[in-house]
Amino acid sequence: MKKGPVIKNSYGKLVLIIMTEWLLASTVIMGRISPLCISFIGGLSGTGAAAAFLGASVKLMLSGSFTDIVPYIIILGVVASVRFVIGKNKGSAAAFSSAVLCGSAYFLSSVITIKESSELLKGFFLAIVCAASCYGFNAAKQSFDKNDSMTVFYPSKAIPIAVLAVFLISSLSSLSLGIFNFGVIVSAAAVLTAAYKNRFGGVGIVGTVCALGMSVAMDNDPYAGILLAAGGLMAAVTAPKGRIPLSASMIFTAAIFGALLGMDKDMISFIADIVVGSVVFMTLPLKIIREKMNGKSLSGKSGESSVGVFAGKLELVGETIGELKYAVEKTAEALEDENGKDISEVYNSACDRICKNCRYNIKCWGDEYNDSVRVMNKLIQMLKKGESISAESFSGNLSERCPKKQQLCSSIAKKYEDFSYIGQMNRRIKEKRGILIKQLDNTEKLFNAIAGDFESSAVNDKTASAKAERLLERCGVAEPKAAVTVSDGFMSLEAYGKGALTCSAEELGDLLVQTFQKEFDLPLILNFSDKVRITAYERAEYGIKAAECQLSRKNDTANGDCITCFIDGKGYYYSILSDGMGSGTRAKIDSAFVCGLLTKLLECGIEAETAIELLNTSLLVKSSDESFATLDLCKVDLFTGSTTIYKAGGADSYIKSGANITRIKGRGLPIGVCESLSLSAHTFIAGENDVIIMTSDGAELSEQWLEQAFMRDSGKNMDELVKAVASAARFNSEKGREDDISVVAIQLKK
Repeated sequence: MKKGPVIKNSYGKLVLIIMTEWLLASTVIMGRISPLCISFIGGLSGTGAAAAFLGASVKLMLSGSFTDIVPYIIILGVVASVRFVIGKNKGSAAAFSSAVLCGSAYFLSSVITIKESSELLKGFFLAIVCAASCYGFNAAKQSFDKNDSMTVFYPSKAIPIAVLAVFLISSLSSLSLGIFNFGVIVSAAAVLTAAYKNRFGGVGIVGTVCALGMSVAMDNDPYAGILLAAGGLMAAVTAPKGRIPLSASMIFTAAIFGALLGMDKDMISFIADIVVGSVVFMTLPLKIIREKMNGKSLSGKSGESSVGVFAGKLELVGETIGELKYAVEKTAEALEDENGKDISEVYNSACDRICKNCRYNIKCWGDEYNDSVRVMNKLIQMLKKGESISAESFSGNLSERCPKKQQLCSSIAKKYEDFSYIGQMNRRIKEKRGILIKQLDNTEKLFNAIAGDFESSAVNDKTASAKAERLLERCGVAEPKAAVTVSDGFMSLEAYGKGALTCSAEELGDLLVQTFQKEFDLPLILNFSDKVRITAYERAEYGIKAAECQLSRKNDTANGDCITCFIDGKGYYYSILSDGMGSGTRAKIDSAFVCGLLTKLLECGIEAETAIELLNTSLLVKSSDESFATLDLCKVDLFTGSTTIYKAGGADSYIKSGANITRIKGRGLPIGVCESLSLSAHTFIAGENDVIIMTSDGAELSEQWLEQAFMRDSGKNMDELVKAVASAARFNSEKGREDDISVVAIQLKK
């Protein structure tokens, strides 16, 4: 049995359509019924078009003469009938067809009802307005239905929507209730909303549309537009303060301008309309409107496409930062060209001032120019060597003739001092600018890397995520937001919330195992401000057995090296070894800074090379004193055994695989020395029972000695192994050249 058509319009929606069409049928433009009355029907479909026809026809029959209204009602009926049948068709072609239909219908009604041939041109103009408004209404409706507010900025849609808005304000401006004008009230509310959401840009666009609409209906009366413009600009200034200050500033400004322009009856009416419009603005549910216009679901459920959108935003931010970096570089080039003055400017500017009125000026700087320049260059060379110059420093004819030698010396010395100071400042600025450019470059890489993570991430398991949120709530986390994803068969968790966990990482790991029936590595818990971040990854193929040993240069001093080891929650194990400049407390500060900051960056999911670049520039600006440290970073993929050792000035590292020992030599400069980071990376696949040994500068080892040490121990007792390596390094160090010693050993275990 064939079912009848389903009526999707609720009764409340149909009543709203009837009331809207009733209102539009009450408005006039240029002395004729508003073309928006037909445009509105042209943008509806099914029972909505029928309801709009009902509202318009009843209003017209109650308000006009029968002979004048019947042709118009017939035209409305034709448009409503067509939209009732084919209104479900969507797209640009359907919107264009509806626009042509409405424009033709309005022109036909004008031809039937005009009494003078001079009104035909007016009817033709309003028919075009009708067609454009219909197209604009359909464009806005489609964008709103798709939650795609950005499409309204396409020129093909923006122009018709702007026409619709202008003539909607014009139509409403023809309606008044006592001293209140509907067009001014709606315009005031629209301008306030634009100021609240987009400040000056919004006021400019919306204010222009409203002013055009009111000017069509109000016989070129400019006062309402002036009051709205002044009040809107002041509202944009106070927008960050909230709705009430924003509305109050608009009313106050409109009243001031009204008093200045002459407070007559019309001016009082305009101010009263702005007051009512402000009240309407304060009652609007802007949050709901904003969420809908931004494409957000009111129920709080986000579509999977939101991940791609957010990734796109991050890519855009990264590209913008890249453009900023490019602008800084170009500006720097321009400044260097402008400030790149030759040292000859020192004596040229001094001689221009001292020799200007001298009677020998032409002789010295004309006939004997080359000789005078040689004397000046001699003075400059003396200043470069740190020598002082005086009248006796002159030579040749210039020495015998010049009556102002001492004045010249004083002026040249002062100019040279200024020149040297400016050069020194320019060099410092260039260094800092280079660091800034490097930071911008690294920040661009950071945003692009995060965007790549979003785009390549697996789909979020909503059911598992909800379970994780309930578990974290029981563990003391307030307002938890969790994302559980499954990629290549392995589950991972990333969650954020407020407060702190009431259980340990080990206890949380056990609870995750019970909840998801999967084995997890120890969760990583990161506290920042009053918030917490929890990451956990399903247990990987390999585990890590690690040990470390540190010996200070002197027994009663601090070790200047720093060691940090952790698993990032995504299946990567990191071991960081840093050796600060020198030894003792001062060196410890630098090495601890390196390990601490790099750990935070890696825990946040930043790629290793980008994190090290950021760390390098941070050390460059950390203090006015020299601040640098070596870096050894070992990154192990616990699922595949893929291992990368990064080195920046670090000592040699050693890899024991089976019976073979491989040395990875340290080279390059430590981090924090210069902008261009000298970083080497060595990647290899480590297997079960392979051992990686990282050492600081104080440990000098040989492959032969390590082979013997492994033969004795085979890496079974890691603690004893690192102690033996450290002791051997101390025994072999030259007397008087001892340094802090640090040894880290890492072994992969299944």
